[in-house]
Amino acid sequence: MEEIIYLPKENENVMAFVKRVVASQADREPLRIISQLVEIALGELQGRTCEISATASKKRFTLTLRHEGKPIDERMILLMDDQIDRAKYHPDGDNWVLTLRRDIPSFYINHGED
Repeated sequence: MEEIIYLPKENENVMAFVKRVVASQADREPLRIISQLVEIALGELQGRTCEISATASKKRFTLTLRHEGKPIDERMILLMDDQIDRAKYHPDGDNWVLTLRRDIPSFYINHGED
């Protein structure tokens, strides 16, 4: 399975990166939730510096956000995990790493759509 790795362009902020990468995917509609979840995470991080990257294949999209300092509230991570195929959050040395994964097609069923 061929994966493409995405990294931010020079001086590209986190949300601009997420929107650019999601927009470049052939099956972008089920990935829109990723943008919303990153906005929630950034609100929790209150301006702390983050490193971000993404990988994409025909079957999966994974976004990784790494930050220092106080962790995001565990309840927010549980909320995120309920909205996508997998949200994982763990410490890595002095950093915290949030991984958001959306499978294509998603195993998550949106009950509000036909």
